[in-house]
Amino acid sequence: MGSKAMHSWVRMAKLSSNNPWRPIALTFALSFALRVAIACWLPHEVVWPDGFRYIKVADTILSGHGFGDMLDNRYSVPTQPLLIAAIWFAFGKSYLALRLFFATLGAVTCTLAYVLAKRLFDPVTAFIAAVLVAVYPYFIYLSALFEFPQTFFLFVMSVFFALLYEFFHRKRLFLLFFAGFCLGLGILSVPTAMIFAPLLVLTLWSGRLHETLVRAVVLTIAVCLPVAAWTIRNYIAYDELILVNKGAGFNFWIANNDTYFRFGKKAVVPPCAVGFKDTSLCRDFDELENRIGSGLSEKAFIAAHEAESWANGLRFVRETPGKFAILAVRKQLEFWSPNPDALNSGLSRGGAARGWIAMASYGPILVLAVIGVINSRTRWRQFAPIYAYVLAFSATYCIFLPTTRYRLPLDFFLIIFAAYAIARFFQSRKANHALSAANG
Repeated sequence: MGSKAMHSWVRMAKLSSNNPWRPIALTFALSFALRVAIACWLPHEVVWPDGFRYIKVADTILSGHGFGDMLDNRYSVPTQPLLIAAIWFAFGKSYLALRLFFATLGAVTCTLAYVLAKRLFDPVTAFIAAVLVAVYPYFIYLSALFEFPQTFFLFVMSVFFALLYEFFHRKRLFLLFFAGFCLGLGILSVPTAMIFAPLLVLTLWSGRLHETLVRAVVLTIAVCLPVAAWTIRNYIAYDELILVNKGAGFNFWIANNDTYFRFGKKAVVPPCAVGFKDTSLCRDFDELENRIGSGLSEKAFIAAHEAESWANGLRFVRETPGKFAILAVRKQLEFWSPNPDALNSGLSRGGAARGWIAMASYGPILVLAVIGVINSRTRWRQFAPIYAYVLAFSATYCIFLPTTRYRLPLDFFLIIFAAYAIARFFQSRKANHALSAANG
């Protein structure tokens, strides 16, 4: 990025500091145009396999049969099919309508990056952050997809953090309540956020026990409202307590086995992929499916499958702790790697350019974000909720299967800290120039 272009950003941010709607409008216009262009370019069909699962549940909702059976929802989350069903109900069954809706949601998230970064830092950092989020290739592409819940999750968690930091500023409990409700919706979109909730409570300490307890109670009630509603629905439908879905055991197993250790993600997603049918995971998977696949009801099959999946994964941990530890480190490196790990190929999935675009965009952001965190280290208490958020996701994918799209919610904050590093660099240069001029 050229120095002149960056100076133009800084000047524009300063000129807009007295009119916050100007950078918000500029950010939305830029991000919306880019996302709509990709949405119109993508084929009017399901591009990524996960989309078939959500489309099936959305069709069931539109037909008046609710979310369908447990098998349809075992690996699903409720927010995505609900959104798809709502859009199709309003605009008819159009894949373009879905893509345009999520593109708009992605553009709004860019404006929330400005709002949040301004609260955390200053208008210059906020404008740089908003533009970076707007042009970040991962976010542009992701925002045009209805196949994954990450676009809605990024939006709702951006609202959550904006409300949370507004609460820290104004000390109004209703802001904390609505923030907690957004976190609950986030859990129903990406269940990993459930690990973040108890860590967040620890960051609410105000120095006074009673006030902290009140904050914790308000937040807990708000988070639990949407999650409890879905849990009650599951209990009524399936006569079983299920918080979000029932795929954790299987996800744990495919992330902790000798096949993954030897051959990597391509050998376990899905199990028995082409070229990996003669692996221990494939043999164990086929044996399990055949053994419990007949004579059991759907509910009993899923329960048995989950129980044995947990047992198989835990057996790998117990019998080969060294491999488990090495694999955990490898998964962290995969999680933070600039190399995209999507196994599906094709032009609509990024094509041959996917790798270098990812490295050229994410690589500098990661380096600048580290610099930004170091530069702001004295404000660690203020940023504790963000650090807890990053920790929750990072730690979870030491154990479960990491993938690039699971990291994208964290890229949102990497960009904000990277923007702070950029703004501070140019502010420092300007101060040095002014000092040189004064001494010269």
